[in-house]
Amino acid sequence: MSKRRLPRPAVFAFLLPNFLGFCTFMLFPIALSFWMSLTNWSLKPAIETEFLGARNFTDLLGVWATGEGDGGAVAVWYYAAAAGLFLGLAGTLWAVVTGWRGGRIAGAILTALAAGIVHQWIVAARRPGSAGLAAGGHGLAVAAVICLLAGVAMMRREEGDWRFGPAMLPALLVAASAAGLWALHGPMWSAYEPSDPRFWQFLFNTLYLMLGIPFSIAGSLALAMLLSNPFPLGRAARRVIALAMCLLCGAVTTGLLWTLGYPNLGLLGGIVWLVAAIGLAVNVVAFRTLFYLPTFTSGVALMVLWKALYNPETGPINVGLTAVLGWFGVGAETAAAALPKWLADVAWAKPALIFMGVWTAIGGTNMLLYLAGLSNIPPQLLDAAQVDGAGRWARFRHVIWPQLAPTTFFISIMSIIGGLQGGFEQARVMTQGGPAGSTTTLSYYIYNKFFFDLDLGYAAAISWVLFAFIFIATAINWRFGRELEVVE
Repeated sequence: MSKRRLPRPAVFAFLLPNFLGFCTFMLFPIALSFWMSLTNWSLKPAIETEFLGARNFTDLLGVWATGEGDGGAVAVWYYAAAAGLFLGLAGTLWAVVTGWRGGRIAGAILTALAAGIVHQWIVAARRPGSAGLAAGGHGLAVAAVICLLAGVAMMRREEGDWRFGPAMLPALLVAASAAGLWALHGPMWSAYEPSDPRFWQFLFNTLYLMLGIPFSIAGSLALAMLLSNPFPLGRAARRVIALAMCLLCGAVTTGLLWTLGYPNLGLLGGIVWLVAAIGLAVNVVAFRTLFYLPTFTSGVALMVLWKALYNPETGPINVGLTAVLGWFGVGAETAAAALPKWLADVAWAKPALIFMGVWTAIGGTNMLLYLAGLSNIPPQLLDAAQVDGAGRWARFRHVIWPQLAPTTFFISIMSIIGGLQGGFEQARVMTQGGPAGSTTTLSYYIYNKFFFDLDLGYAAAISWVLFAFIFIATAINWRFGRELEVVE
């Protein structure tokens, strides 16, 4: 029996540069950051580097007793309720994927939980001294929306039924755990305080800003379906005539409004007619390019533009809303007091960033991925569904959407990873993390700890905690997303 021959030295010589680059630029920085997270490494000359073990992580994730009452039992029950909530959510997701009996009743339980959360939110908002959403009601509103959407989706599933079954148990665990957390919230945080409350606030900001991901994915899919097929523009002669008419209308509109003293409206009208003319000349390719243009533009430039748009005094958004309110008899001073301050308002800063992110992402790479996925759907499937009498929604629900499951799965994973890592550019360029830290995300918190506080060890610990969140979210998405493809 002949021995297996080793590769020639030339093979190792070709692989050596790649291996050295991996060790230098990947393996060594990762190992160094992990070692930094276990020390108090700082660039301040007065601080000597010491090995701390897991102290950075306990300072980051732990709590400390305030000395007001005995909160030991309360803490045990509070963390048990938190663990039950996590297990209930995982069980509910598993029940949806595997199609357990009783799924629709579980959806009704989640919908009732959403109604209860809304009721508690209203009660809390009516308390003296409460400021509604700005007083911490964001979390309740987000939880209510998530429970409502999940409940309605489960009740409308075709595979579900209204019989009692095992799918009810995870939903009941979610409801019981949520009620327990709500009841124990006050006693728990009167006896304990988080070691680093800013970390939890910034984690909430990160998750809140990720609420725009479903809207951006849905918008990208809708836009891709709209632009997947060429427009039926007719013969070339008609297109030339329509092109000339668009150019003429654009020139007349611009000139007329400019003469009447509305140069901005005239320029906008001319651009609209010009886009219509280009669409007639190049067909759907022109609109695909137009929607993809923000991706080519520098992110900083876009954020500076949106910062100017959100300016509460001179921004076009508030100026336009003031003009609209003026048509209904609302004075300029009254409108200025009633309109949001956007990035300068704690209650509106995060929604403003979400809207900007959705606008940027709809026509970006996700749209191209969906266009590629739509082009790979066999037309015979759509023709067969149409022959069987399926309408547009039925063809989308039973043909197009299942065929796009791999594309949606990939987009979802990448969007979640990007969402957990994101928020730095918006905070650095537009808000500097304000107002009152309402737009500071974990990535911007790491940046501040590293470059401003010069606390390298603590920043490395936050980075590894963020890595753990990303790993868990990706693993859950990968585990359930692949099975969801098969079910669909």
